[in-house]
Amino acid sequence: MIPKRLQDILSGFAGKRVLVVGDLMLDHYFWGPVNRISPEAPVPIVAVESETFLPGGAANVIHNLHILGAEVAAVGVIGDDSSGQKLRDCLKAENVDLQGVVIDSNRPTTTKMRVMARTQQYQHNQQIVRLDHEVRTPVSNAILDALKEPLNTSDADAIYVSDYAKGMVTHHLMDIVRDTMRHNNRPVVVDPKGRDFEKYHGVTALSPNQSEALGAFNLDHADEDTVLEIGHRLVKQFEIPQIYMTRSEKGVALFEPNGKCAQIPATALEVFDVSGAGDTAAAVYTLALVSGASPAEAAELGNLAGGISVGKVGVATVTQEELLEASSST
Repeated sequence: MIPKRLQDILSGFAGKRVLVVGDLMLDHYFWGPVNRISPEAPVPIVAVESETFLPGGAANVIHNLHILGAEVAAVGVIGDDSSGQKLRDCLKAENVDLQGVVIDSNRPTTTKMRVMARTQQYQHNQQIVRLDHEVRTPVSNAILDALKEPLNTSDADAIYVSDYAKGMVTHHLMDIVRDTMRHNNRPVVVDPKGRDFEKYHGVTALSPNQSEALGAFNLDHADEDTVLEIGHRLVKQFEIPQIYMTRSEKGVALFEPNGKCAQIPATALEVFDVSGAGDTAAAVYTLALVSGASPAEAAELGNLAGGISVGKVGVATVTQEELLEASSST
């Protein structure tokens, strides 16, 4: 993509409104050095020096969109607990509209705790373990019905659905989202999870990774021809105009109706941490779509963002300046 065209698209990011629906989470990090091995078991001892709290899951998408200049509203469920309050504080600091966030005292706020360690020899931080505190039972229809109003009254330019299979994104919720899409003519981009892709039927765009795309047809592995066939089947069977499939070291593939497929090679030079890279790529893809980019241009930008993200440690964000710099060096 020529720099002038990239700048034109990026200039449209500021002020775009995106409604993010999905599994809101808190990322809790412990940071410290490893200087010895435990005498109790052959495991490293991390001397915790600091802790950080960041938005995770759907909230990480919100964080990415904010960094890129968008205005964001959240729709989701959190628990009546300290993690929920920390997450609300994180999002309030970014002026996120939280009117669509419901507190459910019957379930905890999904929290991912990551231990990030470093040694004297290798000074970069490495994740050595993750602890998940969560409940995956579906959110009740009564709570989901309460979210109809913030969905229907939002003046968002796009709706982004972030499904982490924690119970928020059900068939009932997607029916509500599709009604909003039809009545308000807004694009809906979904980051899927699990093997039940029927609930995403008819959305504007779907952004699975290759493994998730294969899983929709109960496949765990496939050769190149089968992967491409699966992409086209997703477009046709679920009536989704854009399938934005991330493929790790192979980059991304964009599938559209009538057999169209654009394959974009990966841009990452070195991979440190893939945490949240899919969120970053899909957030950029969504913003680009509502900022005048074609689906192919949006896919190229999303791929560029994902390549930047995996070169950072932890769940990382990408800025417009980094996108411009990376584009000029590819």
